[in-house]
Amino acid sequence: MADRTPPEDALSDLRRRVDAARGESGSAPPPPQSPASLALRFGGEFGAAIIVGALLGYGADAFLHASPWGLIVGLGLGFAAGVVNVVRVAQAYSRSAPVATDTPSIKDDEED
Repeated sequence: MADRTPPEDALSDLRRRVDAARGESGSAPPPPQSPASLALRFGGEFGAAIIVGALLGYGADAFLHASPWGLIVGLGLGFAAGVVNVVRVAQAYSRSAPVATDTPSIKDDEED
């Protein structure tokens, strides 16, 4: 039993290896996403949240015998979670691909 390393040593070794792996993979920027893949991700995030909310609401209806209310609340919460997920994905995309500062602006009708 004397040859076993304490868990703290194994944990610190694991953290060191994970940090080294992240440093190697984090040096290259992620590949740009196409507009189609971004749109599919938005739709998938939003649709999955609504479906999960509806299923949880339906399950609450079956468990609590509260006919439509669980489904209504589940759909509402799923919709809210879907909006939050879409905003989170849009913010992550915006941070990874910022707009260049030298991009020319397009004049509005009011600026003429």
